[in-house]
This record gives sequence, structure tokens and C-alpha cells, in this order.
Amino acid sequence: MYRIVLFYLLLSSSLYAESKTSLLTGIARDTIVGNLTDQKLYDKKALIKAYPYLSENGATFVTLNENKRLRGCIGSLTASRPLINDLISNSRSAAFSDPRFLPLKRKELSRLEVEVSVLTPPERILYDSIDALRKEVVAGRDGIVLKTFLHKATYLPQVWEDIPDFEQFFFLLCEKAGLERNCLKDHPNIYRYRVDKYSEDDLSRRPASNAGLFYPQECLGVEHQLSSFRNRAQRQKRAVSEHTPRAIIVPHAGYIYSGYTANLAYTLAQKSSAKRVIVIGPSHGTAFQGLSVAKYEAVQTPCGLLRIDESYIKELGQIFSLGFVEKAHISEHSTEVQFPFINHYMPEKKVIEIIYGQSAKEKLRRLMVYLLEDPDNLLIVSSDLSHYYAKKTAHQKDFICLDAVEQIDSRLLKSGCEACGSIGIEALLEAAKTVQLKSGLLDYRTSADTNKDNESVVGYMSAFFW
Repeated sequence: MYRIVLFYLLLSSSLYAESKTSLLTGIARDTIVGNLTDQKLYDKKALIKAYPYLSENGATFVTLNENKRLRGCIGSLTASRPLINDLISNSRSAAFSDPRFLPLKRKELSRLEVEVSVLTPPERILYDSIDALRKEVVAGRDGIVLKTFLHKATYLPQVWEDIPDFEQFFFLLCEKAGLERNCLKDHPNIYRYRVDKYSEDDLSRRPASNAGLFYPQECLGVEHQLSSFRNRAQRQKRAVSEHTPRAIIVPHAGYIYSGYTANLAYTLAQKSSAKRVIVIGPSHGTAFQGLSVAKYEAVQTPCGLLRIDESYIKELGQIFSLGFVEKAHISEHSTEVQFPFINHYMPEKKVIEIIYGQSAKEKLRRLMVYLLEDPDNLLIVSSDLSHYYAKKTAHQKDFICLDAVEQIDSRLLKSGCEACGSIGIEALLEAAKTVQLKSGLLDYRTSADTNKDNESVVGYMSAFFW
């Protein structure tokens, strides 16, 4: 009950404070994801309360691009219903009912980018010749509607970017309307409109600074490597647990060392029906106190973007006073290496990135309890184990960490566990115990399994909580 009351107290002031670009493209994406997952991802009444203009009549076009190629585009030319209703309807139609394309599949979400255009009312252009029309039309600014008694077609202003030539633009528009290419000679009715364009291309993004270092720089390389991990697990007959995790612990070294171990956890985590993923890791390069949450609008990965759950960040920020130390996020690998996994296995989920610095354990524990009490959250805690000991010594130290996780007993960590993300593990164990979760180990190995150097190894573990 406390969470429900708190949610509504925060709603009007914080939960929907996104930019207009983030808001409109977010509604469009959430509509598509909701259709694919049978989830309700937003509260339409709450959105209208926070943004009254959404209840005013509006005309929108929703354009979907996959790897920069058109994947769907459906819209309205006249404002005959509330903007939010028009946006929701056109988002659904662009994804699943554009007759030029097959219905969108979940696996395509990772490569999808959404664009929303809000149209001004169409204005008829009076012209008595093609030259007169040419003088009236502003290439790059005007959307055009071509209409006869039986035929109608439109091009958004964005089409001028691909077809900047006036003659070619109208030849193709005539064809789109089902008319001869030179239909302008018959003086069809021409209307122009303009648009306010809101594109996910314009969202502020957490950069993929470590692409090409810890994991492949190109999407094909990421997908190939993840496929090799899955094939290896199948050859080794590694069974996936029957349980659905509420949290996982994963390593954060280069994929060639720890990717297989992490992949086992993500293979299990994809079963989760949570709406968002919260990635938590230690700061390696920036010293600061407490917790920092990434206040971008999206996360960039080699295979596409992940949307950040800005509204939930606002809720957490008011309760836990979370700051934003941008320097800590820009190049932090402990969290960044998780995003390509999420993008591949759970592209429909929104993400939150939290990095912790010094003196963070108690605040992190309280935050994790709060997060784990909400079934819409999946926690990902990033940590490697011991560093640069001989293999035998590394095993001795790492097995202490494994025992602590298996028994959900943070006290055991004090007897020799040297995980680089020990604060995150300790906080998670205490939070998991508070909310009465159970745990299971998935994998343990060291860098020696890859490079055969037994004298200076790093340990890696993956585990889950359910």
C-alpha cells in the first residue's frame, strides 16, 4: 500500500518529466512493445494529466526504421481525435498493419528506431501551372498531399532528404497515388503541411565507449559471439534453471574471458516478465561518494538503442536522492558490457544504469530492497572476483564469494572474498535475504580457462536469485 500511495504522490511532479521527443517516441515504442508482450506499459490518464496537450486533437505519422531502412509508416492527415489516441493507433498500425511489410517481430526491436511527426492542418495550394507549383513548394519543409476524386497520397517533408528533386518527388508521389508519373499536367489538388519531427535519433545517449575493447564494435560481431556462447552451452549440455530470476550477478571482463559465464545468466534472465532492468556496477575510473544514476534518454549498443526508464528514475531520485556523476558513466565498463546482452536477449525492456562509489553499501542495500519488492524490476549486479593471484589462491578466495552467494550470507564475504564489486554483492545478499529470495550458482571460471596463464588470473561468477 505504501508503494501505491507514494506512486500517486510522485506522479504529477516527477514520473513523466521527459522531453517531448522522449515522451512521444516513448509512447509509440511502449505501444509496440506492449502489443508484443501483452503488457500495459503506461497509464494514458496519468499521461494526459501530466501533459494536457495530449488530449487535444492532433494528427501524427509514426515512422519505423530498422537499420536505417523503412520498416513501417502509417499516419493521419487530419486531427480528428486526441493526439495520444492518434499516436497509439498509428504506432500499432505502423508496426503490425502496414501492408508493405510483415508484422513486426520481437527480435526486431533491438534494431528499431521510432520517429513521430505531428502535422499542421493541410493547406491547399492554388496553382495554374507546374512552374507556379514549383514556386509555392518549399523542398525539405513542406509535406505534400496529392489528391483527386479517387486517388490520394502523401509524402512527409522527410522524404525530400531522399528525393530532393522536384520532378522526381512528384513523379513518385503520382505513382504512389496510383496515377501516371506525369499526373501534375492534370492539375490534381495539392495540399501542403508541415511537421514537428521527434526522432529517437535525437535522444541523448549513454555512449558505447568500450565497444571494440571489451566486446565487438559491430553488431554482427556481438551476435556471432553470443551465438558461440549458446552453442557452447548446448554442447556442454548446460541446463537452464526452471526458475525465473529476480536478480542476477554477472561478470564484466572482456567477452572472450567472461562472456560465456555472463551469457548463462542472461539466457535465464530472458524468461523474466519484468518491465525494466536495473544494471548496477562499481565505478572503476571516477572516485565519488554514494550512487549515480545515468540521466540519459537511451543507451547506445552496437545493435541498436535501449530506452532508459526516465520516469522510474524520477521516482527513485526523489526517494533516494540519486545524483548524476556523468564522468562516472561515460566510460564505465562494469555496466556497459551488460547492455549488448540486454539488447540481444531482452530488447523490449527499458533500462536504468546505477554506478556506486565510496560509502555506498547501506544506501545501495536500501535501494535494492525497494527494487526487489517490485516484480516489474530485474536487477543485474556486475562484479568480477579476485584479481591477479595464482590460480590455486584465486580459487580459495573466490570460493568464499561463491559460498556467500549460495548461502545468501553477506557475513561470509568478510573472510576473504575479494570481488571487485563486493559492495554490490554484499548489498544484494542482504536485500535478497530481507525479501526472502533464494539463490543458485550458474558458473565459475577464471581467465586461465581462456589464456592458460595460471599465475595471474581473474575470477568470474554468474548467479541468480529467485
